[in-house]
Amino acid sequence: MEALDLLLLQRDDVEVVMAHTSPDWVRGSVESGVDVLVVALWEADGFRPEDIREMRRQWPGLAVVVVSDVTDTELLVATIRAGARAWVHASASVDELMRVVHGVARGETWIPPDLLTVLLQTLLTSEGAKERAQDALAVLSAREREILECLTQGMTRAQIVERFTLSPHTVRTHIGHVLTKLEVHNTLSAVSIARKAGLAARRPDAVEQSSAARLGRRHR
Repeated sequence: MEALDLLLLQRDDVEVVMAHTSPDWVRGSVESGVDVLVVALWEADGFRPEDIREMRRQWPGLAVVVVSDVTDTELLVATIRAGARAWVHASASVDELMRVVHGVARGETWIPPDLLTVLLQTLLTSEGAKERAQDALAVLSAREREILECLTQGMTRAQIVERFTLSPHTVRTHIGHVLTKLEVHNTLSAVSIARKAGLAARRPDAVEQSSAARLGRRHR
């Protein structure tokens, strides 16, 4: 990335306002005036999809361009889902990279043709699995869905009893109904269906803590 920084500094069609390989350093230094963030995903200690997702949460208008020689489909999909707007092969020229940078700054999305097909196929397959899982959950009652959501969050049966002020027997009965309706034999399988359907919301206390942390960073 140091070589890339030097090349970009020589151009008059872009202003490099910061350059660093540490996600933590960049996360704490990005300002609202930054239009495009170029990150590398090939280094073991470099940026990961979760870093991109967090920075996009802090700065929704930030366009992220990924430079990588990795062809792993899971990483590609996770990166796009995290909010990256472009993926550029590490072997691309600086001129090509700059076309992509200017493109995403205009609101465009850039994916290499050799990766676009596999990306779309994976996303469509995933979306189909999500729809099937959501259809499966449609047979659950409101209470059964709430209890399944608690299981998805990692709560124990004792915690569920306390959350809803129910008896252990009632909670056990509700879980039994969930397993029967979803046609599975254990809670792990039920949780897997719930997660595919997108029923993996964080606990309310976790949401509050996360929001407070973000607000605290903004006002430092």
